[in-house]
Amino acid sequence: MVTTLPESVSMSFFSSGCESPLATRFPISVSNLYEFTDDVLIESFDKECTMSESRPLPQLNGINRMTSVEASTARHFDDCSVFENMQYLGCSMIENPSDEAEMMKIVSLLDEKADTAVQVSLSVPRSVTGTVRLCDPSGSELGSFPVARIRFCVRGRLDSSQRNCFALSFTHHNPGSPDASHQCHVFRSSQPDTAGRALYCFSQAFTNKETGDSTPGDGSTTEFKFEAYLELREEDLIGKETQFVLCPQQSNTFKLRRDRTKKLIVHLRQMSGRPLTISKCFGMLLAAGRNLRHSDMQLLDMESMAPSPHDPSVYMVTAIWDPKMHNFEVLNTETPRDTRVFMTVAVDVIVAEVSEPVRFSLECKARVHHQYERFCRTARIPVSETYYLSLQKSTENTSSTLVFVQIESETDRARAKSKLGRSPSKMPAQLLQPAGDDESDSDEPLLSGSGDVNRVVSEDVLAEWQECITQWKADESGDRPEKLTALLANGVPDLVRGEVWQLFAKVHMDPELLKTYHLLLVKECSAEQVIMRDIHRTFPAHERFKASGGEGQEALYKISKAYALYDEEVSYCQGLSFLAASLLLHMPEEQAFCTLVKIMFDYQLRDLFKLGFDSLHLRFHQLNRLIKDYEPELAAHLEAIGVETHMYASQWFLTLFTAKFPLQMVFFIVDLFLAEGMNTIFHISLALLKDAKQDLLQLDFEGALKYFRVTLPRRYRTEQNAKKLIQQAVSLKISHKRLSKYEKEYIAIKEEELEREDPIKRLMRENKKHCETILRLERENDDLAHELVTSKIELRKKLDLVEDQLETSSNAVERLTRQNGDLVEENKHMHEEYEQIKEMCRREVERLEEEAARTKKLLQEYKELYTKLDRQHDKQKQEFAEEKKAIVARISQCDVCWPSVEQWEKNRSPVRTPNGDAAGALELLSKLEESEAHVRAVELELAQTKLALVEAQCRNQDLSHQMTTSLHSEATDTGRKWFKKTITSLKEVGTQLKGHERSNSNVSNSDRL
Repeated sequence: MVTTLPESVSMSFFSSGCESPLATRFPISVSNLYEFTDDVLIESFDKECTMSESRPLPQLNGINRMTSVEASTARHFDDCSVFENMQYLGCSMIENPSDEAEMMKIVSLLDEKADTAVQVSLSVPRSVTGTVRLCDPSGSELGSFPVARIRFCVRGRLDSSQRNCFALSFTHHNPGSPDASHQCHVFRSSQPDTAGRALYCFSQAFTNKETGDSTPGDGSTTEFKFEAYLELREEDLIGKETQFVLCPQQSNTFKLRRDRTKKLIVHLRQMSGRPLTISKCFGMLLAAGRNLRHSDMQLLDMESMAPSPHDPSVYMVTAIWDPKMHNFEVLNTETPRDTRVFMTVAVDVIVAEVSEPVRFSLECKARVHHQYERFCRTARIPVSETYYLSLQKSTENTSSTLVFVQIESETDRARAKSKLGRSPSKMPAQLLQPAGDDESDSDEPLLSGSGDVNRVVSEDVLAEWQECITQWKADESGDRPEKLTALLANGVPDLVRGEVWQLFAKVHMDPELLKTYHLLLVKECSAEQVIMRDIHRTFPAHERFKASGGEGQEALYKISKAYALYDEEVSYCQGLSFLAASLLLHMPEEQAFCTLVKIMFDYQLRDLFKLGFDSLHLRFHQLNRLIKDYEPELAAHLEAIGVETHMYASQWFLTLFTAKFPLQMVFFIVDLFLAEGMNTIFHISLALLKDAKQDLLQLDFEGALKYFRVTLPRRYRTEQNAKKLIQQAVSLKISHKRLSKYEKEYIAIKEEELEREDPIKRLMRENKKHCETILRLERENDDLAHELVTSKIELRKKLDLVEDQLETSSNAVERLTRQNGDLVEENKHMHEEYEQIKEMCRREVERLEEEAARTKKLLQEYKELYTKLDRQHDKQKQEFAEEKKAIVARISQCDVCWPSVEQWEKNRSPVRTPNGDAAGALELLSKLEESEAHVRAVELELAQTKLALVEAQCRNQDLSHQMTTSLHSEATDTGRKWFKKTITSLKEVGTQLKGHERSNSNVSNSDRL
């Protein structure tokens, strides 16, 4: 929080820092305060900030100081505000008095290093012309600081350890002089809000120039305190006479009826200051809205103005208001249920001692209803306002002794405090306002299922609950862990609430309930119509149950129907759906049904719903006796106005407070109920009545019933209020002996009533009761007989249908049996065919293996022949080369033969010559070429034989695969086709192999030739 001087004040004091011998001695500690006072400040303050231990602080308005309290306190007087038991931590030189960061560092430094502190009281004036005074506990003045030289105020950050500290920067000497220096003085309070109030007082002093200490040449300003009360009456027909009756109001809101003439009565009373005399009222004004200008107000017809006959110090002003006038159309129009309209009433009064009229304005809210609306009487809380009238002594010679300065209301001051000086006149005019959540003057009850639920939980708390739940589940007996009680003190976190509720009710120990739930859903229920009617009324404010036919309503219908069938004695009763809806918000519908059954049976809640409601009346008697014991005054008042316990508590017992109260409070109550049992209802009921005691004591019969129905649930819409109520309920001590005593008392009263009763009447009543029972049993018998006949008819139909189905099934079985026999026979044939194919394949494989061995042997022979021919070829080639060389050598000398040899070399063709040697050489060359051609043919044939062998092996693998597949396939027509294809494939392969075999034989024969 930072407070600065207004620009008009602070700009005149800006100056740069200067060197000073003080700079080497700051910051100083508190222990050096008096040395600092003696050596430096007397010289520096120069009579404007003197340090003296001898000059006492004058008494303020004759009130002595209170120095015995331990905490820092603030006391407000007409001219100043005094903060006592403050601690002065020291001061430090500062170069820039407006530097917030540097001041915060000084605050942090002095707050950490100050081992001891001087206890002082701080006096802050109300105007910029005043002086801040610093005094010790005995009242002696230690120093003074003119407000005009305070340059800046700063407070420690709220999230730090300096949140209790604040500091101010002060300029010594004149700001423009060369000797000017700036210092930061630090103070500490015991509470953070005291520091905030101190800075607020400084801000008021900075902005207030007109009021304060006397200034030479001006009259002194005096503040007077006034209080005004507003009373509103409207015409109403009482008997045969028309009278003006009080308009009911609550929470500063009037309830008005349109088109009815009204009276406005303003009571003015002076609370402090020299008595002033109100001579007359200049007029009363009214307008719709707030923060209005003077020109927006409308003048009303005055009826009377005079001091009150009962108290002369109160001046009463009465005016007539005709709402049908055009100017008041807004205040004569019915306002929606969730809306309020602002209205402002002002009176201009003439004060004999003041030179001009003074206006007192009151702001309030109103809700306009129908002309013939009827209101029940409620507690009347007056609409009032406090005013501070500032007057100044006149310096002129006039008949009036005082001059009007300003008038400020308590509301204006509150706004200025929250907005730091923002003037109400500068605020925008406002006409309408939505009704707040905490307003309890609404005529409509709180819808069930309303309110927000806090789902925020710290990780540590959630971890503790998870550990507790794990330990709880591990215990086979279902006993509660020891640390559960401590955890329940702050309520069950909403994230684990459903699981904890099931553990409280021991749902996990009865798994048969889940099976029962699903069996019950398929049955018919006689209460379905009633359940469907109540479903739409359950939690209409909650999103899950708001949609008609939605998921939430469907689950709620199933649970209600299943419980009505499960508990035939109680069946379905109004109120069960609210508890079931609360469970559904935390768990699935199956677990919600099981938890509901456990609560109804194990916690004796179903006893309240039994025929005759004897157990419920017993609880009413016990609660009534508890109210007389704990709240006798309230019990006497309720009895006097005729409000009986069952009128407001029946819904509390039957619904566990789930029907009207906000969800957050409902969940807290269910937590406590499952942990403690039925007595929880008594604790919560007594806590509610204790909390509402003061309001109920002021209400009549109708007002009290409306309070229970409308106002009381609205008080606990916040989690804080709900937790506070639960803590109050837990703190109540209600012994079981006391409740047992009241139970015996109730039984004795009933027996005594039976004894005092006329036997004939008793017998007639019992006879009537028995007749009703007989009628009920006869109706049930008729229903059962009708159900039996219907069941027999349905059973006959189902039996005929089953017989038809059985006959159809028998025919189908017979047909399938025949088909199965055919398939078995066909499978047998297929198996025989398979064996034949398998044998054929085996023989074919053996033949192919023999053929492959023969081919392999033939290839080996071809290789050996090829190798032999290759060696012969090489040998012949070598011999040919040698012979060629020899021949060439011989004929090279012959001129006749040599040209022929050259020609042969060129053409490489056989040329016969008459020479026998030349012919032999040519013949040899011809044989060599034929041998090479034969070798190439053999190589080609060998390659073709290898390729045929590979293809035969591939076909062999395909046949093996097909044979394997045929073993697992069914004997169908498709299988026969496959068999034919297989035989064809085998024949084709055999034909191809035979063809290759013939070709290989031909090749071998040709080779041999």
